[in-house]
Amino acid sequence: MVIEDIKLRKIDENYYELDVRGMVCPFPQVLISKALKSLTSNEKLEVFIDNPPSVREIPLSLERNGYKVERTKVDENNWKLVVEIKQRQ
Repeated sequence: MVIEDIKLRKIDENYYELDVRGMVCPFPQVLISKALKSLTSNEKLEVFIDNPPSVREIPLSLERNGYKVERTKVDENNWKLVVEIKQRQ
């Protein structure tokens, strides 16, 4: 998997998806940060992730930076993060 091949995908009005399964940090964090910079207020980013350290650390980092993060365990090895972009200053 080449990092440049990972694409942000629009799945609904104001709702985007990013799949970073199979990657280890720092790549999921870098891709998520890049995706969030391209979104605007009141949009949401759904991230599929399977690396346990990333699942623990990324939501904490995002919350420290003012994002609202909802973490859901999809199955034994996969999680879904829904990141909400609050009003930008």
